[in-house]
Amino acid sequence: MSRSEEDEAPDAAAAAAAAHRKGAAGRGGAGAGAAMGLYGVVRYHLAPPFILLAFPCAVQVLAQLGQGEPLEARALLVRALGSAFAWTVVGAWVAWAWLWLRLPARTVEGPATLFGYTPVYQDNGVLYYWASLVAFFTAQALWPGLSAGLWAQMPELLGALNTTALLLCAYLRAKAKRRPEHPADRQPPRPAAYEFYCGLELHPRLLGVDVKQLTNCRIGMMGWQLLIIAFYVASVQRHGFSAATLVNLLLQSVFIAKFFWWEAGYFSTLDITLDRAGYYLCWGCLVWVPCLYTYSSYFLVAHPPSLGAWGAAGAAALGMAGILLNYRVDLERQLFRAAPRGQCSLWGRPASFLVVSYRDAAGAPRQSRLLTSGCWGVARHLNYTFELVGALAWCLPGLGLGPWPFLYFFFLVVLLVHRTFRDEEKCAEKYGAGWEEYCKLVPYRLVPFVF
Repeated sequence: MSRSEEDEAPDAAAAAAAAHRKGAAGRGGAGAGAAMGLYGVVRYHLAPPFILLAFPCAVQVLAQLGQGEPLEARALLVRALGSAFAWTVVGAWVAWAWLWLRLPARTVEGPATLFGYTPVYQDNGVLYYWASLVAFFTAQALWPGLSAGLWAQMPELLGALNTTALLLCAYLRAKAKRRPEHPADRQPPRPAAYEFYCGLELHPRLLGVDVKQLTNCRIGMMGWQLLIIAFYVASVQRHGFSAATLVNLLLQSVFIAKFFWWEAGYFSTLDITLDRAGYYLCWGCLVWVPCLYTYSSYFLVAHPPSLGAWGAAGAAALGMAGILLNYRVDLERQLFRAAPRGQCSLWGRPASFLVVSYRDAAGAPRQSRLLTSGCWGVARHLNYTFELVGALAWCLPGLGLGPWPFLYFFFLVVLLVHRTFRDEEKCAEKYGAGWEEYCKLVPYRLVPFVF
């Protein structure tokens, strides 16, 4: 989404709060009707318990299916308890990530909140990324069976991660109720399952580190990287070299390395500024990312790809184009934000933008600039479009093996389309008529002339 050069996160939170109050008033009013009543029942009472039960079970099923093993209830249950190897790996993984957030390093501030807190993050993501790779390859050299073991015990690993993540989410909810990090950061009381699912605190800390940076960035994203390397090594050990599996690994690795290079920018996204630390974020990063985001690589270990060298080259070209264009879109936004009064050049021309008005949390009038040129003049979320292109490309080595290698791409389509509408609902609430005018200037969301 295009942004102004100013930091808008506090006002985004204000808009979200206003939207919640408006929605609550609408649901409570005489005209709310049965439809809104049903929506409330589904949203607050039915969907959270279903998701809390279904998804931890789903990751165990996916792990079993990915290895080509039959789905036997007893085997699923036993493996979901973990193993000594799995718990050792999870413990070392979490301790390593936590340690890097405690080491002396330069810090970076995130957007200030409505309740007056400015989160501070460790800005050593790039060093952490490369140090983690060195540590993994050292361990692989010392224990040649490490990668094969990680693949073979993936159901046990997910079981250990499931238990760890659920305990963390229970702790975060209890902490928010009894000893909140910021007492002014209050949420209206809701059903317990919904609170567990969404989380209650925006910026909780645990053992001296920011919970979101620990789970989202350092455990989830680095876990994605290390697991796909392990799966590639296991695949080569079982089937020999394949250009398709190499492309699958390299494209994801470029994408993940780009994330750590850009980690400071992640702290201004919806995940950090709007979503709270609960099951949705923390379980998602600790369990769903290692399971689903790595699934194309995981599946190819037991099901070697049939895509030839030319097909792999085509997938590599498509994927690099998607990743580089995704980076280009984000770079244009950063250049626009950094330029005084938005005065910068994009595509060889002065950037155009729309000045829109809004009110901050105190009700004072303010203005923002919404970029309407360059990539941001083509579609309002073109960065999501190119992210989807990259994800599709690294799933293509699984072509001909059914839908399983493409599960991450299917999930990402749903996630980013949903996020598009969340973004735009927030902006419409904040900018009002200014947002409507902006949408006329940039009429397409993701795909020009289509959507």
